[in-house]
Amino acid sequence: MIQRECLSLLTFVVVALCFACEKPKAASREEPEKPPAEMKTEPEPPSPIINAAHPPKAEQCPEGMVEIPGGEFWVGTEREVFDREENPQFLARLPQFCVDRLEVSTAEYESCVERGKCTAPRGNMYTCNSVEKGRGDHPINCIDHEQARAVCRARGARLPTEIEWEYMARGGAEMRAYSWGDAHPDGNTCWKSSGTCKRGSYGAEAFGLRDVIGNVWEWTDSWFGPYPWPAQTGRHKVNRGGGWSRRFETWMRPTLRNRLDPKQSGSHLGVRCAFTLASTRGAEGMTRTESGGFHPAIVEVKCLDAHKWNGARCAPPNDDLRCPPLTEEIPGFGCVKKPSEVNSARSSAKSPQQSLDLKAVTRARSPEFDADCVASNPARPRAYHYTGAGHVERNVVGKTHGCKNRDVGVGFNSACCPE
Repeated sequence: MIQRECLSLLTFVVVALCFACEKPKAASREEPEKPPAEMKTEPEPPSPIINAAHPPKAEQCPEGMVEIPGGEFWVGTEREVFDREENPQFLARLPQFCVDRLEVSTAEYESCVERGKCTAPRGNMYTCNSVEKGRGDHPINCIDHEQARAVCRARGARLPTEIEWEYMARGGAEMRAYSWGDAHPDGNTCWKSSGTCKRGSYGAEAFGLRDVIGNVWEWTDSWFGPYPWPAQTGRHKVNRGGGWSRRFETWMRPTLRNRLDPKQSGSHLGVRCAFTLASTRGAEGMTRTESGGFHPAIVEVKCLDAHKWNGARCAPPNDDLRCPPLTEEIPGFGCVKKPSEVNSARSSAKSPQQSLDLKAVTRARSPEFDADCVASNPARPRAYHYTGAGHVERNVVGKTHGCKNRDVGVGFNSACCPE
């Protein structure tokens, strides 16, 4: 009897407090969301929130994650692409791993902040999902690389490597054109939009995942560096997947490599977590990443310029050295500059502006793209084509003219410029 009376009293107090604390809801700038034309109606997978007090069993993927079987696939592109960022193409072998079915949600990230395991998102634009109300089931965005790592680490997970990301995006050995198949992105993903979409708004993709391409770009654990070996250090972390604001199909290719200073963030960029099983199959002889994953084994490499793969690098014809001078071979990382050479290069490095060959850049009008500039960037309605030198040089010259890139490719920048 005493227990019933105490329970009734406690219920009365809780209800009273709820009425006392209730406040009028603030008006939101968010308009009612319109579902995409081909929005799927199948039930959503569960959110991958893991109770830290009850960690997942190490022999199976945590709730909300999907097991990706290990295997071999061709990374990158065989034909030469922009600045050879996707070359040389190479055959990689990966062990099994687990990955989130959905991108980490705004609600999940905010819960991590409340528990003191994450810091508040950095952005304050209306496209940042933590700023606007009603976006709890949209992907978290406006977080930097460390914040992305933290939300994964808070539930015993990690960031995927960029090779793991490409593997899951292409369906492994299926080598899909996109994560959903060969069809054009229209109607298959969240892009050409004014903001993110609710997670899982489109159909299931490779391995049953959602939004691998589109919605938000996703941070990976990898430093950006030349293929095929992983970089040990760097200036930028790789992010993959295209996003809601992209308008050109080339940005949605699963082989495309994007990168950003790890201290920066944006409303285009979010996170999907990965997990390493205790008894990972297929990892024999592979190098561990700092966060507990595995770098892939390099099986075969398709070198460019008639170079030949010697097991450590693409060597020029008639060059019998396994690694070039002033470098040393490190297992799992290829030919790496010796520490003394790295320090020497840093101490004698010129400023970026000094080392650029800006005079080699040429500029020409491309009026056939004026209409696109008017529609996408009214303040810069005239289209120009920049060629010569490298991408960085063309960027610098374009910025001196007040231009903004509308598209880039091998050897060119297409930009929208002021009158």
